[in-house]
Amino acid sequence: MGQGRNAFFALLVFWVVAYGVGCKPQWIAVQSDGAFLVVKDLKNDATCDEILKPFSDSVSKSMGLVLCQSSVALPKIKGVHETALGNLMSDILLNRAKLSNPQVQASLLNLGGIRASLPHGSITLGDVFSLMPFDNRIAIMHLGPSEKKEMFRYIGEHVGTPFSGFELRCEGNNWIGLFNGVPIPDSDSLLVATSDFLAQGGDKMNFFLTSTMLSDPGLLLRDGIIAYMNE
Repeated sequence: MGQGRNAFFALLVFWVVAYGVGCKPQWIAVQSDGAFLVVKDLKNDATCDEILKPFSDSVSKSMGLVLCQSSVALPKIKGVHETALGNLMSDILLNRAKLSNPQVQASLLNLGGIRASLPHGSITLGDVFSLMPFDNRIAIMHLGPSEKKEMFRYIGEHVGTPFSGFELRCEGNNWIGLFNGVPIPDSDSLLVATSDFLAQGGDKMNFFLTSTMLSDPGLLLRDGIIAYMNE
């Protein structure tokens, strides 16, 4: 009898719980309201300022470190065929990639990855962090003939895309890459340095998705820029 009573109560508890769960109301949001709160009149907290000051001073000192001098301003400009800043960035990428693999032939970046201009005169560490705030690494990709052709087409159709190591010319509906004025044979592959973000198909560079990554040197593009400017 004791076992039967226990089984009965267990079954009863099960059905009560099941009924309660099954009848639980399902709430659906039908309206929401919100408003902006003005915070510009808030005063600084003196205690917080005191705690943060040593860190703030240290960061400001580091970011103010001068890396090099530029004889011209290098503005970030969209919608033009070429910019000095884009050329500089892609040239630096190619230079750094060749230190890891001298066989690298070209480099490719995207306009969206260039986030700020560089000033005339002193270029500081803070300027480079503003220019390249992302922790993108340098990646070296092997592009076969079809991927290479798609890369040429992409550059031709996306005005101002920064690249280095070759020239690009349009003949009819075809975009042709050249080394020192000599057309690159259609059957040739190409070793291209880029960022790990683009190597994964970022910014619709889908030709990288079917390419092979030869190496990831583990070097941040930003660190490569800093080293180049220091040198």
